Amino acid sequence: MTKQIIISDRQASLRDKVLMLKEKKNLTGAELSRITGRSEGTISDLLGNKKSFSDKLIAVVYESLRDYLGDNDLVATRQYAMMWNIAKTGKQASDMRLVTGNTGVGKSVVFKKFAEETPCCVYYKIYDRGLSWNNLLNEVCRGFAIKMPIDRKRYRRAELLGAIISYVEQNADQNPMLIVDESEVMRNAFFKEFKNLQTATDGLLSIVIVGISEVTTRVAKIAGLDPQTWLPIHDDSNQYTTFARRIKSFRIPNISTCDIRDFCIAKGIENNKVIEEASKTWWNYGAAQTAIDRAERMGISLKEITIDEFRVL
Repeated sequence: MTKQIIISDRQASLRDKVLMLKEKKNLTGAELSRITGRSEGTISDLLGNKKSFSDKLIAVVYESLRDYLGDNDLVATRQYAMMWNIAKTGKQASDMRLVTGNTGVGKSVVFKKFAEETPCCVYYKIYDRGLSWNNLLNEVCRGFAIKMPIDRKRYRRAELLGAIISYVEQNADQNPMLIVDESEVMRNAFFKEFKNLQTATDGLLSIVIVGISEVTTRVAKIAGLDPQTWLPIHDDSNQYTTFARRIKSFRIPNISTCDIRDFCIAKGIENNKVIEEASKTWWNYGAAQTAIDRAERMGISLKEITIDEFRVL
């Protein structure tokens, strides 16, 4: 006799959200496994109601997918507001932008959220330095739900580029946008390729390249520019100079203790001692959000959190 699997309402809700995300983004089990940090078997068990999950496991899986699901409520910090405006105006202008900032200022959270809420916008995070340009173009096609004329596993660069150009032209009124995150992982050659992609789409595709602060210095170095003034250091230019001079560069300001204080208040923390200690302890929004997520898993009310409870987070 087959044992009946009892699925909680929380698990059923998570399953439905993941199925919706899987269909919307055309994700495979392997990709969901990579995003969540869980095994493909665990993902299969979740989607197929094959096993009952603990509340803690459900919470961990949900938190890893929250940004992709668009369930993160952004706190209106000055950094978040600045990045949202950069994305919004970039989409309207259909230009090419480089957005850099230190780890934890909320770059991935904001740009994922923007892509989720904005039509004709694709967000892609680079995980592997070995990613080829062809593979990236293939991901762009999939993100925009572009159907290739011939169904096969691999396509030549010209075929992928042609499909993207055709899509961008047909949807020009929607201002198509591509956001590429974790650009510090990608190879230098990609910067030149992005310039070629923007040229090929004739300014109809907005491209936003997001990364940590060192990306600005890296681009300036390979392009022969001063990272502060963005002006040429030498009289002669190279293949990257055109890319660097064409892109609009934005630097997201670092987080201050006042920023963390405002973040705590926005999250519902009322205990002034907790807010004061958090402002000294949390050095970025990522650390703050991780601690807040942990408090929620532990059943700690942010409104009533004590200093002793805060210290065990």
